[in-house]
Amino acid sequence: MPITLKDIARLANVSTATISRVLNDNAEGNMSAETYERIKRIIHETGYTPHALASGLRRGLSNVIGLILPDNVNPYYSQLGKSIENECFNNGYMTLICNTNSDKRREIDYLRHLIGQRVAGILFCSTGLIGEKIKSIVPAQIKVILLDEEIPNFESDIVIGDDYKGGYEGARYLFNLGHGKILVITGPESRGSSRNRLKGYLDFLKDNSMEIEQNLIIEGQYDIESAYNIVINAMEKGLSFSAVFTFNDMMAIGSIKAFNKLNLRVPQDVSVLGYDNIFIDDLITPRISTIATPLEELGRIAVNRLLNSIKKVKEKGQKILLEPILVVRESCERFRPL
Repeated sequence: MPITLKDIARLANVSTATISRVLNDNAEGNMSAETYERIKRIIHETGYTPHALASGLRRGLSNVIGLILPDNVNPYYSQLGKSIENECFNNGYMTLICNTNSDKRREIDYLRHLIGQRVAGILFCSTGLIGEKIKSIVPAQIKVILLDEEIPNFESDIVIGDDYKGGYEGARYLFNLGHGKILVITGPESRGSSRNRLKGYLDFLKDNSMEIEQNLIIEGQYDIESAYNIVINAMEKGLSFSAVFTFNDMMAIGSIKAFNKLNLRVPQDVSVLGYDNIFIDDLITPRISTIATPLEELGRIAVNRLLNSIKKVKEKGQKILLEPILVVRESCERFRPL
């Protein structure tokens, strides 16, 4: 059986409250140096570790932050999760990570589960819910901050990359390289990130009086397979383009895989621009040029705003947009007409 707080108190011949004072660094003035040292020695010899969650629940709160992500196998979300976990740990909080597979039902179930665990707060990347539904599930005393995806009617903090500007700057970069015909592989239309990136892309075309070719804008699923199939089908249909702009890096990888299958060289025959700047970009041949979302900054800001709310620091809910960064590597080059 595991050693309990009562066991330590019995071995030290003191009350459980005295043991708690030692564990919480509140021993000074409350016990003799001899008692303190005896308790510390017994804790060390028994290997006792306090149950942080149970301890927190006795105080009506915990030192656990809930983190709900759509797909923690996707390197983008694993990197985001890591930045959040590090920031939480550095502030004395543990992170309970939940993976929804972009399933609305699982999002609801995980919200309820985390509430049942009395987490101190929740960081949530939702792909299916709306603000009213979250509000109906989560009690007012538990703060929820949205990450990465904007959803309708959400009244608290949202911390996301500026997807509109990222789409705009991606278009500018490719057109400045001379690419007049670009195959755009978006994310799912239901995702705010995809809609905003597409709006930014289209607004660049409009601002520069360029033709919008709807047949070159195709919806992907933010995964390798969908982009692979889109590129193969586009080439079979004879669509003409010199560059591909994918709205995440997993689809950039799928596009490069398709061009390899078709014996087309990237970037000599066709350029590929991704979005997100996942770590794999630097390992692919060619290394992928991309629009970077600053994940470390996103995680730090989201965690700090959540912790401020836990500490009862009054802050007005707001949407925080983080500046995207163009990262130039090897997968894009200037268009050279035949």
